[in-house]
Amino acid sequence: MNAIHNPDFEGRSAIVTGAGSGIGRAVALALAEQGAKVLAVDIDEAAAKDTAALSTGIVLPFQADVSESSDVRDYAAGAASSHGLPTLFFNNAGVEGVHRSIIDTTEEEWNRTVGVNLHGVFWGLKHVLPLMIEAGGGSVVNTGSILSLKAAPDRSDYVTTKHAVLGLTRAAASEVAKDGIKVNCICPGPVDTPLMARSETLVNPDDPSFERSRFEAGTPLGRYASTEEIAELVLFLLRPDVAYLTGAAVNIDGGIMAV
Repeated sequence: MNAIHNPDFEGRSAIVTGAGSGIGRAVALALAEQGAKVLAVDIDEAAAKDTAALSTGIVLPFQADVSESSDVRDYAAGAASSHGLPTLFFNNAGVEGVHRSIIDTTEEEWNRTVGVNLHGVFWGLKHVLPLMIEAGGGSVVNTGSILSLKAAPDRSDYVTTKHAVLGLTRAAASEVAKDGIKVNCICPGPVDTPLMARSETLVNPDDPSFERSRFEAGTPLGRYASTEEIAELVLFLLRPDVAYLTGAAVNIDGGIMAV
């Protein structure tokens, strides 16, 4: 069956980071299905290639470490040279952190989480926004978390970076609104992804399934989100006709923040 292309995305140049798995993969595939030309960025080149292989649309894999400014500059330039100036950007790559107390978190662990989750988002904005300005406008979605809005014990590295992603979202939205660019932040709760599975194992290596059950019990809807459900929200926020929504933190958490 042929994909039904969406005129909101048809022919547009899109960048998705963390596209090798999870939410990033779901968004890359959904954008390509609706006619966008996607640069699928991941530190794991094989995973990015797997995402490209799953698509019937235009998905070009690109290996990059988002914590390195030079790598981010390269993927931004790569998108422009391959697909044209980007106007859609899902600034998504992230790591789960270490699940340790502040006292027990090492300098190396802190720097890794901050490097990917915070610096990676900043470098993405720094290097992609000028291309969007040149293109005449665009849409950015950053990936935050419900931990952009609340705290959790033994998650200082992750909580700090996700709070900062929301701050960056608001700062960027205020800076580039005049350029026809909107910048929003999704704040997911538990999602059925490899990252979440790693988190469950870090918290309870002897019984990760117990952690999943605990998370599900704490979610009013009683389950994890699918990556496709998150992708639907991301594509809505990326749509150019959703023009008055910018600088927002949009929860998609099964009701966690409502109780």
